[in-house]
Amino acid sequence: MKKFLIAGSSLAAVAAAGSAGAVDVTLGGSINMGVDFGLGKANNDLQFGAAFNEVSLSINAAHTTDGGLAFGGGFTMGTAAELSFAPYGASGSKNLVKATVTGQTDLANQLWAVSGGGAIVSSDVVSVKINSAWRGLGGTQTLYQVALSSFTSSNVCKIAGRGTVSGVYAEGDSSAATAAGSYMPAGQMTGAAVAGTTTHGATVQMDSTGSATKGVVDFDGEGSGAAITSAAVYVGPFMEVMMASSETKMVVGAACVTGVSSSDTVFYMNNKSKVMTVSNASVYIDGGFGRLTLQSSDYAGGVSAIAGAGDQANVDAEGLVVIAQGLGILGANPYLAVDLAALSTLGSLEVVTGGTIDLGGLSAAIDVALDNPGDVFGVSDWDLGATYAMGDLSLAFATDSSSDWGLSASMAIAGFGVSTTFGSSSAGDHEKSGITYSVSASTALNGFGLALGFDQDLQPTVGVNYDLGGLKLYAGYDAGDQGGNVGATLSF
Repeated sequence: MKKFLIAGSSLAAVAAAGSAGAVDVTLGGSINMGVDFGLGKANNDLQFGAAFNEVSLSINAAHTTDGGLAFGGGFTMGTAAELSFAPYGASGSKNLVKATVTGQTDLANQLWAVSGGGAIVSSDVVSVKINSAWRGLGGTQTLYQVALSSFTSSNVCKIAGRGTVSGVYAEGDSSAATAAGSYMPAGQMTGAAVAGTTTHGATVQMDSTGSATKGVVDFDGEGSGAAITSAAVYVGPFMEVMMASSETKMVVGAACVTGVSSSDTVFYMNNKSKVMTVSNASVYIDGGFGRLTLQSSDYAGGVSAIAGAGDQANVDAEGLVVIAQGLGILGANPYLAVDLAALSTLGSLEVVTGGTIDLGGLSAAIDVALDNPGDVFGVSDWDLGATYAMGDLSLAFATDSSSDWGLSASMAIAGFGVSTTFGSSSAGDHEKSGITYSVSASTALNGFGLALGFDQDLQPTVGVNYDLGGLKLYAGYDAGDQGGNVGATLSF
C-alpha cells in the first residue's frame, strides 16, 4: 500500500499551514492472473480450463481536524468480464428498452362529428379516450420495447396409489397402459387420461373433449382441492420421498415439487473486453459522538458468520446504506443500519440494529432485523456471536434465528497454524439438516507456504505458495470441486 500526503493549502502558504489541511490518501490494489485445471473422476487426465485475470484498485482518503473530528471515504475499482442488469417490468413482462416522450406531440387525424358536418380541426383536440382512459398531448408517455423471456416456476407432481386412469405410458414402454381400480402403473400422465380418483384424494379433471386438463389434490382432507396446472404429472403404485433427516420412505398420495416464490430476473452479458467497474464506495465521519457511515455495499452487522450460522440479520444493499455507530460505556458499541432503497416507504425500510461489547479477550455481538422501523418489537431475524482470544488461541461461536450454529477454533503451534470449524444447518423447507466441519493446517518457511485441509466428506484440499514480497506464486487443488488453479498475484 502506498500513502500520499496531499496538502489543501495554497502554494503561498507556509509548511505548517499546509500540514494542517493535509489529507492522507492510500492507494492499493492487486493483479491476479492464472488458469484453472481439472483432475478427477470427470476427467481421464489433466485438463486445463479457462484462464483468468483480475485487476482491482482501492483508493481511500482520510483527514483529522484540529478538533479531533475524523472523516474520509474510499472505493474499489476492478475489471469485470460479465455485466448483469435488471430488465424493465411492465404488466408482468420483461423488457430490454424503455422509451419515454415528454411534452406536446402533434396529433395527426381526420375526424368528423357523428351528427354530421365538416371535419373537426386537429388543433382543437386535446385528448382522446382510448380503452376508457383519456390520452392527452401533454405529460410523459412510456413505452416498453424488446420483450424478453421471463422465468416462471414450474410444477412436477407424482400421484401414487389405486385409481382408474388410462393413457399412462409405463416406464420403458411406449404403449399406453390402463389402471382400473388397482395400483396404477408407473409412468407419465398423457392428455388422454380418464378421470379417476386415487385412494388419497387426487383426481384428474377432464374438459369437454375428454382430455385431461389438470390434476386436483386434496391436501387438507376437507375437500378443498389445490389445482395442478402446467405441470408434468406422473403416476405410479408408490413413490419414494426423501425426508429432511436424509431418510427415504415409500408412500402413496400426492406430492408436488413447485416453485412457491419468484426471484428477480437478472440478465448477464459477456463482454468482449474487460470493463472497469466501481464498487464498495463509502464515506464516514468519526468523532466523539461515534461514527456515521454512508456506503453502497452490504452490511453484515457485528456478528461474524461461522459455517453458515450468524448470517440472518444482514442489510442487503439495494440503495444507500446508512450506519450510525455509537460509543457506549464498558466497551459497548451500539449501531443502527438502514437501507434507503428507491421507492421505499417508512414501513418497508430494511432496518438492522444491535451492538458489540468488548471485555478484554472476550467479546460478544448481537444483530436484530426489524420487521418495521415503527415497531421496535417486530423482530424478523437475529444473530448472536461471541469470540475469545488468548495468546495464539482463538475461539468463536455463532447462532441465529434459523437455529443454525457454528463453532471455530484456531491455534498456532510450533510454526503451524491449525484451524477447525463445526456447524449445524437446520432443516428448512425441503432442505436436509446435518453437521458440517472442516479442518485445515498451514505453515510457512522462508517465503514458502503449505496448507492442507479436509471437510466432512473427507474431501482433501491442498495449496502451496511462494511469496517474493509483493508477488505471490500459488497453486491449489480441491478434491470436492475436482479442480484447482495455478497463478500469480501482484499486490501494491
